[in-house]
Amino acid sequence: MVNSKTSYNDRIHLILDSIELRPFFNIQTWKGIFSVIQEWAMILIAAFLCETYFHWSIYIITVVFIGARYLALGLLMHESVHGLISKNKRINDIVGEVFCAWPVIVSMKSYKVKHLKHHQCLNTDEDPDYTAKTDKNWQFPMPINRFLKIVMRQLSGLGVFETFRVMSGKSVASGKPKSSRRYKFARVSFYIIFLGGFIYFDHEMLLLKYWFVPFISWTQLINRWRRIAEHSGIEHQPLDMQTRTTKHNFISRLLLSPKNIAYHCEHHMFPSIPQYNLPKVHERLVNDEIGRQSIYISKNYINVFNECIEK
Repeated sequence: MVNSKTSYNDRIHLILDSIELRPFFNIQTWKGIFSVIQEWAMILIAAFLCETYFHWSIYIITVVFIGARYLALGLLMHESVHGLISKNKRINDIVGEVFCAWPVIVSMKSYKVKHLKHHQCLNTDEDPDYTAKTDKNWQFPMPINRFLKIVMRQLSGLGVFETFRVMSGKSVASGKPKSSRRYKFARVSFYIIFLGGFIYFDHEMLLLKYWFVPFISWTQLINRWRRIAEHSGIEHQPLDMQTRTTKHNFISRLLLSPKNIAYHCEHHMFPSIPQYNLPKVHERLVNDEIGRQSIYISKNYINVFNECIEK
């Protein structure tokens, strides 16, 4: 039986003793690679349909849809950081860098330093994510007017600068291994070929409409909301348990929180479990007394909003 004095690590050991979770740690390369192909296929199909039947109302829907796909690619990069795309490290790293990280202007090598430290030092002064949330725009519960200003900032495209600032913070720079010349050459070549191809074939407007606009607007907004939902507005919980799982439906999974990232308690408990197995892990936990007492669950994102925003 757990109580308020039971440490987080002890809870996890008790859960592993109580629930059979070993099958869910199995990494299936085909599932990981298919997840990446699926996101890119949806991006290309959505852009093609919008361009074929163009109307501003269709374009706005497409921006939201594709913007969520770019977040999904970022979250699949996050899977690669944990080695969950493939058991083969070379395949895992190439897929994560080239097809997930670089298209959303991120270096997986840099993100890995930051993110693994986040897991190791969760909600402490050594956690890069925790220390990055010191200003008033990360204090919860938050006044509604301040929250709306943040929403407008994210949608305007200005939020992308915060993303880059967080990704290149001191905690990342200090722990980041020096990139090899081969890595730098490959990344620069990727952008030259990518941008050069669009310019050569005179398709700059396609890049603007279906990459730039969705990425700097909807992707940034839902990425900010995702970060809020994962660890904010639950300061009444013990520090090491200030992580939230949010129940979600098909629409929110498609447009707001893709790739099962909303099962965030489960991910922090068992970061070696691939995202496609997290829903099953969640079911096991909520049907077990110790598991149920060890995770914080919000019923939906409206519930998250009510917990994070001042009445």
